[in-house]
Amino acid sequence: MSKIHVALASGEPTPYDPEQVQSMWEQGLLPEDAYYWQEGMNDWRPISEYFHAPQTLDAPPAPPSAPAPCYTYKKNPRTLTSFLVVMLWISLGAEVASLASDFSQMALLSRESFTQEQADANDARQGMIGLGYMAVFAVTGITFLRWVYRANSNCHGFGAQDMRFTPGWAVGYYFIPFVNLVRPYQVMKEICQVCKDPRNWSSVSAGALVNAWWTLQILSGFLGQLSFRISMEVKTIVGLQIATTISIASGFVGIVLCFVTIAMIKNIFRKQEALVKSSEQNVFQAGLL
Repeated sequence: MSKIHVALASGEPTPYDPEQVQSMWEQGLLPEDAYYWQEGMNDWRPISEYFHAPQTLDAPPAPPSAPAPCYTYKKNPRTLTSFLVVMLWISLGAEVASLASDFSQMALLSRESFTQEQADANDARQGMIGLGYMAVFAVTGITFLRWVYRANSNCHGFGAQDMRFTPGWAVGYYFIPFVNLVRPYQVMKEICQVCKDPRNWSSVSAGALVNAWWTLQILSGFLGQLSFRISMEVKTIVGLQIATTISIASGFVGIVLCFVTIAMIKNIFRKQEALVKSSEQNVFQAGLL
């Protein structure tokens, strides 16, 4: 038979055999204000109930609920996210500057005639803006890939099961021809799903934002490549006008792409931050209990 734990007002609970408790009670060694507990009881009860009432054990306590999930960063993305957002705003400025320069070039090409000096000035301006644009694009692109690596890594750190893509391949797919038309989108979609629900991520929707981002990404890349190829082979004013028109279209798409990318990056970061903060709150509350 299980031990009976007896708690007196003057001391710590002490376990006894049932025969010992019976003997102590009969000898008057257990005061009325003593309490007892034994396995199967939910709470301590007055010792008098053990002798003066039918002895019944309360129902066993309910099994403990599943522990709250613990989400922690493998590496906090706050600083990297902030820098990436800044670079995306700078990229937006570069897109606007490039678009304005394209409009100036289109205005020049629309004239009936222009001097060699005007043409040289236009080429110099386009060249300078193009170099600045490429520099901003390079820094932003490297930062974005670092961010993708970290976002994917943190998703693995949240305990998401059966994720298809590792942090390394989440970046590597961008450099594989043809594969980079599909895989980067799937990587970002998976990140969005995990950020919504790490435990059941495969059954939730990634949302429309990631779809809009990838559509604009593909369209921007296509228009940019088309404009570049035409401008490299153009030999007439009409051909240059066509290339400039396509470049203008690419610029407008690029501007919208910057806004959508900023929104998507912030959305993913906020969801990851919310997961970590909720986990920290659970730990804090558990420490108070």
